[in-house]
Amino acid sequence: MTTTYPLHAGFTVADQPFPKHADVVIAGAGIMGCAAAYYLARRGLSAVVLDKSRIAGQQSSRAWGFVRQQGRESAEVPLMMASIPLWETLERELNFDLEWRQGGCLYVASSDDDWTSFQQWMDVAREHGLDTRTLDRKQIDSVVTGMQGPALGGLYTASDGQAEPRRAAAAFAARAAEAGALFFEGCGVLGVERAGGAIAGVVTERGTIRTSRFICAAGASSWRLLKTLGLELPQQAVRGTCMRTNPLPPVTASTFWGHGLGVRQRANGAINLADDMQVDVDMTFGHFRALKWFVPELWSQRQKFSFHLNGACLRDLRDRLPGSVPQSERVLHPRDPHPQPNVSHAPRALAKLRSLFPALKDAQVVESWAGLIDVLPDGIPVIDAPPQVSGLTIATGFCGHGFAMGPIVGKLLAEMNDGGQASLDLSAFRLQRFFDGTMQRPRSML
Repeated sequence: MTTTYPLHAGFTVADQPFPKHADVVIAGAGIMGCAAAYYLARRGLSAVVLDKSRIAGQQSSRAWGFVRQQGRESAEVPLMMASIPLWETLERELNFDLEWRQGGCLYVASSDDDWTSFQQWMDVAREHGLDTRTLDRKQIDSVVTGMQGPALGGLYTASDGQAEPRRAAAAFAARAAEAGALFFEGCGVLGVERAGGAIAGVVTERGTIRTSRFICAAGASSWRLLKTLGLELPQQAVRGTCMRTNPLPPVTASTFWGHGLGVRQRANGAINLADDMQVDVDMTFGHFRALKWFVPELWSQRQKFSFHLNGACLRDLRDRLPGSVPQSERVLHPRDPHPQPNVSHAPRALAKLRSLFPALKDAQVVESWAGLIDVLPDGIPVIDAPPQVSGLTIATGFCGHGFAMGPIVGKLLAEMNDGGQASLDLSAFRLQRFFDGTMQRPRSML
């Protein structure tokens, strides 16, 4: 019997013979894993993508959809500057509507602290030759229509854009499969076999695949998988809530952040809406695992985090009891998390939206969802081939802003696993930075 799994790109993964060998095995079918499979297959390498749940089942389909260079840590800017040209041609290359709009990214300062921060970030923009500029109120009003409320100034990058997360990863998967990549959903990685310190095989729920190259792109589960290889990753997960409105009159083609709102208006008028950069932390015993890494920044950025002692703590305690989760399943647990949106965000964000844009008085929230954002202490990801395990490549910890980086990271992973070096400098993203004293303090952990 053939089992198929529907995807948002109109692509299905059919049940197929499980391979015994592959050039590259990828754990995680989010946008990083799917993009890597696409670029690897284009290079003629056999790629197998495994996911313990389903393609784009977690954060890759739950992001805001901003494709921005603006406001990032300096180390990420060159990657995003290389990613934008990929996004500009991606719909044509993948032959799929990704809802790509290149209307820029606008941040609006409503306080002196915001405005000072924007002006300071211009040093980063100038360092990299980015087209970011500061705007006065009149210029802001030319980018966004009908905004009420104060604006001390704006930060605007015209080359930034937006795309629909529910389409992008699945489109990469569809084209990767057409090029020969294999995808297996509901098939988690249980462990990795080594010979002489190098990758020799990947142990999965359906058997072992012989390979010399393994990419860990498993999102918030990456730390568990890397632990089986003796590698420590100070990774935690927080819960982010996002909403979608009914179609509304156009106010901007730019992605927008300001006055406590994140706004992305799609071409059909519907708005992806977020209540500022607020996230929820559902406290568990697991949060003590890497607490020492996060404490220095938690206090300075405490306004972004809402801590909860709820059912997550009880579930975590239950799961730690002997026999509650079989040892072979622990690396996969939880297999398919379903984070729930914070119900207080929707009415609060909707009230802000209507107040900020009176023309949107008829706005209603028609959908809310949440995603697990995998965070690292310095707010930037790990993209690395650590020398401790030859044949291993890591791409994880994107701290809630990895969606936009998907195409370039996928391309870099393909370069690194095709016998070459990455075409961009990835030294800032080494795993070892957490242990050799080179980790930098972040502007933002999200």
